[in-house]
Amino acid sequence: MTLDMSSYGESRWVKTHPNHVYTFGALEPLLSILDVRGFPLHNLFLMGMDTDWGSILFPTESRAQNAAAALEPAYATRVYLFATHEGESVWATDYTRRALDGTLSGFITSLTLKDGRQVIKDGRWVR
Repeated sequence: MTLDMSSYGESRWVKTHPNHVYTFGALEPLLSILDVRGFPLHNLFLMGMDTDWGSILFPTESRAQNAAAALEPAYATRVYLFATHEGESVWATDYTRRALDGTLSGFITSLTLKDGRQVIKDGRWVR
């Protein structure tokens, strides 16, 4: 059984699109990139501040891997198990836009607290 992504569409901050596609943020251009590259737009939750970096949640690992492949090489990607709840898994594909020279963009790329804990590394929150 795979997770029904419609549970992400219950917030007033989330925009609902056809085929169980949900976005948090101004991310319609990223949906266009995925669509042009042949990735089927259904059953996903896309979140981020803009098209430079964010995460896409999927109910299966294979969809997360396929999204990562569709975004490369324009984006650096990372696929991982985001969460499990009551036997259902949620997989994530993190994406960060690469500059033309291959470097990663972002306004805060790392942040270490006074106690030595690193909370942001390579533009991503460290868990």
